Amino acid sequence: MSQIEKLNNIDHAQVRVITRFSPDLGDNVMFVPVYPAEMRRLQATYPLLFYKDPTEGSLHPIALLGFEPSENLFLSAGTWDAAHIPLMSQRGPLMIGFEETRDRGRQPVAAIDMAHPKVSISEGERLFLDQGGQSDHMDHMAQLLETIQAGHQATPGFIDALEKYALITPCELAVTLRNQQQHKLSGYYMIDDEQLQTLPAEGLADLQKHGFLTPAYMMLASLSQLAHLIARKNATLE
Repeated sequence: MSQIEKLNNIDHAQVRVITRFSPDLGDNVMFVPVYPAEMRRLQATYPLLFYKDPTEGSLHPIALLGFEPSENLFLSAGTWDAAHIPLMSQRGPLMIGFEETRDRGRQPVAAIDMAHPKVSISEGERLFLDQGGQSDHMDHMAQLLETIQAGHQATPGFIDALEKYALITPCELAVTLRNQQQHKLSGYYMIDDEQLQTLPAEGLADLQKHGFLTPAYMMLASLSQLAHLIARKNATLE
């Protein structure tokens, strides 16, 4: 169960965050949410798809990391074997929370999940210095959290724009591995290639104006990474 606390240099003076990656630290996830601004970097490594939340029914862009629950094919001996790691996988136990203030209303604040397996007192990067100031790691994470928050705010508009022009289509992935084992992934969606290529000029201009055309093309280009993900899976079977 999560234990979310507003981050501060008194209660969390000795808290450290483990920065390595492994299944026992919560990194064994099949996919991770991603944001439009990071898709240019991620498309050369991960298949970028949409996943429909079965509870809310809403679509979310994701980077596919494996073919079955709790499988992350990019984990390797305490590292993440890729040049670029999705922002949400980098944040570890840190997150943006919100608090109500008397004069400014609801405001974002840095928060930490003290029940997260990457929280430690003896191992990892400290968040605060002995004098109370932020460590270099915390400065970096603060910038990362701001980027995530901006991405979280931009994503609904991205989805709405793509749906406006019917650019999201269901896809069912059927993967056959070298040992003849089969995986079928349902509930995923992708950019409709044909619809995007035939989109009228005014639609393209609208997407470009709002910064959504490039990430749409990046998601489409990323589908070639499915072959590389399959190769990673096959390598685990040797």
